[in-house]
Amino acid sequence: MNRMRKIPLVVLALLALILAACGGGGSGDADDTTTTTTATDASETTAAPGTTAAPDEEMEPVTVEWWHIQNTDPMMTLWQTFADEFMEANPHVTINITVMENEAFKAALQTNLQAGDVPDLFQSWGGGGLREQVDAGLVQDITELSSGFIGNLTEGAVGLYQVDGVQYGVPFNLGMVGFWYNKDLFAQAGIDAPPATWDEFLEDVQALKDAGITPIAVGAGDKWPAHFYYSYLMIREGGEAAMNQVAEDLDFNKPEFIEAGNELQRLIDLEPFQPGFLAAPWDAPDGESGAIGTGQAAISLMGQWGPGAYANQSGVGVPEDPIADRLPGEFGWFPFPAVEGGAGAPTDGFGGGDGFAVGRDAPPEAVQFLEYITSLDQAIRTGETERVLPVTKGAEVSVTDPYQLAVLEGLGNATFVQLYLDQFFTPELGAAVNDVVQTLFAGTVTPEEAAEAITNAAAG
Repeated sequence: MNRMRKIPLVVLALLALILAACGGGGSGDADDTTTTTTATDASETTAAPGTTAAPDEEMEPVTVEWWHIQNTDPMMTLWQTFADEFMEANPHVTINITVMENEAFKAALQTNLQAGDVPDLFQSWGGGGLREQVDAGLVQDITELSSGFIGNLTEGAVGLYQVDGVQYGVPFNLGMVGFWYNKDLFAQAGIDAPPATWDEFLEDVQALKDAGITPIAVGAGDKWPAHFYYSYLMIREGGEAAMNQVAEDLDFNKPEFIEAGNELQRLIDLEPFQPGFLAAPWDAPDGESGAIGTGQAAISLMGQWGPGAYANQSGVGVPEDPIADRLPGEFGWFPFPAVEGGAGAPTDGFGGGDGFAVGRDAPPEAVQFLEYITSLDQAIRTGETERVLPVTKGAEVSVTDPYQLAVLEGLGNATFVQLYLDQFFTPELGAAVNDVVQTLFAGTVTPEEAAEAITNAAAG
């Protein structure tokens, strides 16, 4: 059975249309705590998608448990505001919000799912994890409940939350991983343009080191940021055909994947990372985002959420200020470079989306709330935060931030987009990929041993 899903080409065509529509127009410190709030007191009644009853109609009280990972502003406050507005329009509904940092969320969700205590709405990336939840009967078929609005969202993003054609969740964001870099630090090292090839990238890394600049920050302690490097090199070495094949046979003992490990080893051998990178988290003052946000390193391989996180760690201004004003210098974005001799195209991308799965016992109001937050007006407000690339058709008018537009351009140019490997595969195999990649970064395994370890993990 194919355990992975590539993002269909139709979404790339839609993103190209988004770029044409945009015409080139122009998250607080991460917290490991969990916050639970109840949405209350909207400033005004919102008659909008998601309203469940007329004001004078008596409805039985309903509670929706909503778990999400937008634990920094402006998105944390915006999600709260949306919940408040929905409750004001639907007085019989109470939305209890639990906010967690990404890694804490994954651990807590796994515990709850194993106990059969499933939140009504919870952060999901689709892929193998969602399929396992479907097989275990933990999520709800919302095909009929969502039929009135799901067509308003881009098909590629919607498809990530389907299993065998059945809808189990709703997306709100879709993006792509690439390199964010500090142009001022590049200039100090005598680098006047981003690299087009992997060899050029390695030369730039060495030039930064020679200039006394830490080239790369990586949150290898969280593992998934490190897996971006290995995964992208697998895509560059093997291309779409190899990625589709490994989804079928789960055999990583192939020349293209071993060569991906060899190319990653070339980078690691340059010792390009910030001190303590093996234990560093992604989003924290002592993590990847902190090193970039304070100008201590030049490069970060990350998704579209990167600049907002760097700005929040910079210590400059407040989240409401423009991101560019809070970054330590001028920043740019470039796609992962081409690898000479690899079967993958330079336009092959790597990324994914964010959305919410619907728990098996969730009331219909949970889906109606998803309709509300993905409706056009709310999707535009989401896009205006400069943290999210909304998937609601027409919401592209909200994307004016140059950093987000750069990612959109990359998506528009992509001929194939591979979903994150730790989401495409089952959670167990995805975790094994991340674990093995961390050992590659630590230098404790060879590329051959890494490929063998992942294959053995797939075999159970």
